[in-house]
Amino acid sequence: MSRILFSKIPKGDRLLAIGNFFKKDEPTPRWRLGSLFDQGGELRQRWFDLEMSCILGVGREFVGEDNAPYLSHGFRKRLELPPVEDWQDRPLGECPRLARRLARNPEVAGQRCFVFEADGLTVWLPKFELARKLFFHAAFLVRAAFDPNGLDMAFSVYKEGDVTHIRTPSKVGAPSQLLKIKGYRDHFSWLLLDPDVRRSFESIWRSLNEEQISTGSRYARWQFNFIPPSCLAGVTMEVQGPLDWDSRDLLVWEIKVLQGLKFPSGDAIFFHHPSLRQPVRGEGGGWIRPAPGGGDIEVDAEEEPDEAKERQLLDLPIEGIAFDGYPATRIAYKGQRASGHGKKVDEDTVPGGDTKTLGVADDATGGTIAPGEFQQLESQRDQGQYPNRFVLLREIIREIAKEPGIELLELEVKPLPQVPRCSYHMMDKDTPRCYLMAKFRLEDGRERYLLEIDTSDNKKRLSTRIVSFQAEINPRDGIDRILKDAVKASLRWPVFMEKVCESFHSIHHPKESSSNEHQARVDAWELRLKACLT
Repeated sequence: MSRILFSKIPKGDRLLAIGNFFKKDEPTPRWRLGSLFDQGGELRQRWFDLEMSCILGVGREFVGEDNAPYLSHGFRKRLELPPVEDWQDRPLGECPRLARRLARNPEVAGQRCFVFEADGLTVWLPKFELARKLFFHAAFLVRAAFDPNGLDMAFSVYKEGDVTHIRTPSKVGAPSQLLKIKGYRDHFSWLLLDPDVRRSFESIWRSLNEEQISTGSRYARWQFNFIPPSCLAGVTMEVQGPLDWDSRDLLVWEIKVLQGLKFPSGDAIFFHHPSLRQPVRGEGGGWIRPAPGGGDIEVDAEEEPDEAKERQLLDLPIEGIAFDGYPATRIAYKGQRASGHGKKVDEDTVPGGDTKTLGVADDATGGTIAPGEFQQLESQRDQGQYPNRFVLLREIIREIAKEPGIELLELEVKPLPQVPRCSYHMMDKDTPRCYLMAKFRLEDGRERYLLEIDTSDNKKRLSTRIVSFQAEINPRDGIDRILKDAVKASLRWPVFMEKVCESFHSIHHPKESSSNEHQARVDAWELRLKACLT
């Protein structure tokens, strides 16, 4: 697995605060964002190009480990948002929970916050963090927010009866590979089709245009500002940050989950991109992925990427965004009629090797590095070759992950490993037997792993296992050994799990039942899984 590192953020640094946006007084200036980091107990000021807004959640510690480029910190709380008209607009410096050394910095203290009452608390929500969670999930979207009519440059929308079509160009629009991820199709549709949400997004540019200040220096400055969409009323928000129990003031560092966002349309929605055709391999706007065990990836937001090179998606931790329904968003491949079906696109890989540098700035002719794009709305591993395996269990896992104090870090579905002279890694000669692995983090920092092996061919029966590993055991190594030994043992959980696992639980599946009893048994299964996780 490749580690994802970020240029200008040394390993172990922690983001303490977001400052002003600024740009130089020159013909083609670029807006940049100031920030403060904790580096070994000392404050360090750093400046980033716009595209890095996607990952700048306050409180994040940039650990640069496999599967964890950064970790979040702070007290975790689940809230229901009150009507937007009840929110106040106040400077961050007035918040009692802001650290004194930050409150003394006028650039930090002057940042704008939404302040409202929820669940008996006074919640201080920085405007930049709310916009980051609502909108900034791809580098091209951040650039669109800072340009007039940025969405019109990236997308065009038209209706055809009860079908909505969304088109995006190959160079300045959404990368084609993002359109293959349902989480991004849903997010783009919500952003484009809800007038209130679109106005909120476009208010970023209006505020920038109207409120930036030039004080005679070589720089123009701007404190981030925008108008929140009124549809946030009643949405459930899960946040992390410091809480003062005496004053009952909660300062939001990072929004972990937004759940219950209202989706604006019941139409079938089809996305069109010039490179979404058959065959896709070799077409413009393609993509590549890191091969297992490949070299590290360093993200550079400043160096211009070469538009002639293929784009790579950078799999970041999933941002929790959930709508109140199941939008019917699909791909319309070029040369095919818009329908509910699309063909699987083969994946290319980047060979292993030394550190690779990828740029998330806008592509340019004569750029020097390969282009990349952030991917943080939906895990590729959960949606790859095997979308029809473990459908019910995946739904249950996502429901459990909505509970306070339980964070879903990974969810992957892959074929069981092959073992010499064993055949149970296949369901038949053409169908691999898959496993599911889900990794959870609990509120106290403990990690739990859920393991399931597909026995739908009824050759064997296996319960679901939930395990935690001893401190000296690498979890990935432990899981690989468990799966290989399960194949060796003709689909039995290996007995050595008792030696490498700090704890493990067996959870039996729902028994077959009549249709009127089935849901009750599934609900009971979910409760058993949740109880063993916590």
